[in-house]
Formats: sequence, structure tokens, C-alpha cells
Amino acid sequence: MEAVIKYQQAGKQTQLTPEIQQVASTYQGTVLDKTKQILAYLKSMRATRFDESIFRKRTAGQILKDGFVTGCTDSDLVFVALARANGLSAKYVETIDESWLQKGGGSIQGHQYAEVYDEEQKRWFWVDPMGMRIDIQPPLKEGRVIYDVGLDSWDIGITDFDSLKQKFEEFRTNWLETNKT
Repeated sequence: MEAVIKYQQAGKQTQLTPEIQQVASTYQGTVLDKTKQILAYLKSMRATRFDESIFRKRTAGQILKDGFVTGCTDSDLVFVALARANGLSAKYVETIDESWLQKGGGSIQGHQYAEVYDEEQKRWFWVDPMGMRIDIQPPLKEGRVIYDVGLDSWDIGITDFDSLKQKFEEFRTNWLETNKT
């Protein structure tokens, strides 16, 4: 139960601003209903291309105010903040593509997910906020490896593109050592 309560708290990047609380206050129904409503809100946000100058540097509140997402990180941050503002427990889940871990080099490949706790069903379910998918198979089934789980990106130590590269390369080195065949 402690893990469920932990993920009701805001992280530094997912503080519950008045704007986030205002948007979240309109969601009603079951956990699944609220999740669908949050995804519908995210779908209404404008998507723009990747911008390294703001990558992982904005808070969920800033992303909401700006009215646009630059990819899966932004979508996940807004999703977990809105979920928590509506009383749900939501984990921020960072994954890395297993193919990148095996080969390295080139563009780092990964994806962000959320896990939401459903009190009635007594279980966590996976959500892909960028892909607008609910109750999906764990990312492992999609060729991804979980890097870390936290309150948000800053909580797991990724604050910009440079810290992402450093942490993913360190993880890759350890992962290769552990997964020698």
C-alpha cells in the first residue's frame, strides 16, 4: 500500500499547479473513466517536433500552459500530474529499447509510460499517454527494458538531454554486462 500512496504525491516536475488542478477537476467516474478523459485532453494538445533546448526542462504545469508536447516525455508528465491531481496513483516509467541497448550508437531509443493503480481491481495497469493506449501489455512485450520508475523525469535524475545520454549509456554498460550470452 505504501507504493500506491507514494505515487499520489507530486514530484518537482509534476507539481500540482492551479492550472493542472483546474483541468483535473473536470474528470469524473472510475479510474478507467478518468484515464480516458486525461488521454482525451492530451490528444487536444498540439504536438510539435523534438526540441533539445526544452527537452526534459519543462514542468507539467509549463507544458500545460504552453499548450504543446514535444513527445512521449511531455505527454507522460502531463498525464501523471493530471492523474494525481484527480486522486489517482500514477507512476512515471522510463524505458529503453532493447535493440538500442544491444547495439548502442546512433540515436537513443526509448519511450515513457505510466502505471495507474485501480483500487477496485487492486492492480496497476499500464498506460501509453503518447500512444493513447490503456491497459496495454507491459513494455517488455514491446521490446523495451524498464530503466527506472519514479514521480517524474527529474525524480529519476534525467533533467535534460545530456543527463539522459549519460544515464542511458551507464545503464547500457551495466545491462550488457548482466545480459552476456
